[in-house]
Amino acid sequence: MTNLEIKKQKLPSWDLTDLYPTIDSPEVEKDLLNVDQMTKKFRRNYRGKISKLKEKGFKKLFRDWEYLERKSGRLLSFAQLMHCQITTCQDRIKFLSDVQEKLTKFNSRILFLPLEINEMSDKHYKKIVSKKSCLNRYKIFFDKTRAMKPYQLSEELENLLNDYASASRNAWSKLFDETISEINIEMSGKEYGLEETLNLFQSPNSRIRESAGIQLAKRFQEKLKIFGRITNSLAKEKQIEDNWRKFKTPAQSRHLLNDINPKIIMNLRDSVVESYSETSHKYYQLKAKLMGGGKLKIWDRNAPFKGGKRTRISWDQAKHLVLESYTDFNPKMGEIAKEFFEHGWIDAGISSGKTPGAFSHPTVTDVHPYILLNYFGNIRDVMTLSHEIGHGIHQVLASKQGEILSTTPLTLAETASVFGEMLTFERILKEEKNQTQRKYLLAGKIEDIINTVVRQISFYDFECRVHDQRKNGELTTDSISRIWMDISKESLGDCFDYDSRYQNFWAYVPHFIHSPFYVYAYAFGDGMVNALYSTYQSGMPGFQDKYLAMLSAGGSKNYNELLGPFGLDITKKNFWIKGINVLKNLIDELESLS
Repeated sequence: MTNLEIKKQKLPSWDLTDLYPTIDSPEVEKDLLNVDQMTKKFRRNYRGKISKLKEKGFKKLFRDWEYLERKSGRLLSFAQLMHCQITTCQDRIKFLSDVQEKLTKFNSRILFLPLEINEMSDKHYKKIVSKKSCLNRYKIFFDKTRAMKPYQLSEELENLLNDYASASRNAWSKLFDETISEINIEMSGKEYGLEETLNLFQSPNSRIRESAGIQLAKRFQEKLKIFGRITNSLAKEKQIEDNWRKFKTPAQSRHLLNDINPKIIMNLRDSVVESYSETSHKYYQLKAKLMGGGKLKIWDRNAPFKGGKRTRISWDQAKHLVLESYTDFNPKMGEIAKEFFEHGWIDAGISSGKTPGAFSHPTVTDVHPYILLNYFGNIRDVMTLSHEIGHGIHQVLASKQGEILSTTPLTLAETASVFGEMLTFERILKEEKNQTQRKYLLAGKIEDIINTVVRQISFYDFECRVHDQRKNGELTTDSISRIWMDISKESLGDCFDYDSRYQNFWAYVPHFIHSPFYVYAYAFGDGMVNALYSTYQSGMPGFQDKYLAMLSAGGSKNYNELLGPFGLDITKKNFWIKGINVLKNLIDELESLS
């Protein structure tokens, strides 16, 4: 299929009526009023009483709290998803802001809950979560809450930070979204939005790639003061909050939220960085050789190999590939995946103002997830579709745990998505008999892993350096750009000609703004999936059943409990080295074909 044919095909869009009919529907106002009343009642019923509640009282509290979370979560999900479709629509921007502000006000009434849980005596806590108690299933929630005890503030200060986040952090995030959504370039009389421009870096035409890169760099430069102000302000705000909470490092709060030992993340980070010469550096040296020798231009990082056929894949073909991949692995997963395609749970079109990238939003446990992507019809888009469907399946399975325990820590949230990508890739590779095309597919997979592991760990290092240097005062955009270039050269190697204009590309990464230190979760998930996939390929009896049980557990178990049935120990540095070896082996295979 041609580019034009891909764009003309009918791509699915969301049907959000399972949440609410419209932003001005009476159901929205009714639920906002309901949440207002419920939070007041929750505060009256439980404030000042948590530390003395017995088993029966906690059981009722969790029932009331989960009901409240479902109501407020539905409102926020609807507002966010409406905004993501058209981030430039003023009515949708206002609706999201209004909902966020009201929910922040309502939720401030129940911020006493974790504070009072941490006032419980150890004796009372142990009795509440004992194996004989019906609350034992919530032990992981209690443990994560109590782990935050040393970093909690008074109820008044917690409320102040909560209100301030609504007025400040959310505003900076929305400013970023609005600014990034307005970025576009023009080429051959045609206008390209950000997502379409990034897709041009995969064009087989080097002049198109270079022109796209230079023009995009220019657009970033025009808005760089805004991106610099956003980055400085959010980093300073985080620094202030971290100081009040007495966090030792900027990433510590993320590690706590992920329920992960920082030493494990350090092992992951060090293993990836120490492998650069044998992974990303080696691959790009091979790519430079196969692309004609000499240094690669930085715009050629994701360029296709010469001679490879850049197959265009229709939406129906992509749907078929993904569904068959999941169904062959496990029919139940195939059935869940099918629902996303049949019931309007996917928005795949390309339009002006739409949020770039892709995600699967879990909404609330009594509805279902929604998937957003921008589908151009290339192999990477099929992998992205498979990735997000994996997230969706995971979220559907975990929803049975309820609002409190369904949310999976970020470190485990990428498991089903990356595993699903591997299933789809292996299917495509198995069916491809042409050696040149197999080389093309292998290169694409290697680059996907580098983008998921090497690239995301380099992003993590970038964030660490930016936040560390922000402690010494305001960062100029030039200083942020220098950090970006230093990190890029360390992680990608010396086989690139680093155009000075590339230094501004830190500006478009949304995770730096919306979810600081999120990025290592991608590398974590990839390493864990490589270990799981190797176990699957080894023929472990009952692997599929164990795998579904792991996904269905959601956030009700920690990583040790989840990986135990597979005989995997994530605390060992060797665990990550095994995952990196998968990438090394793929590079060796490509080298042998070349």
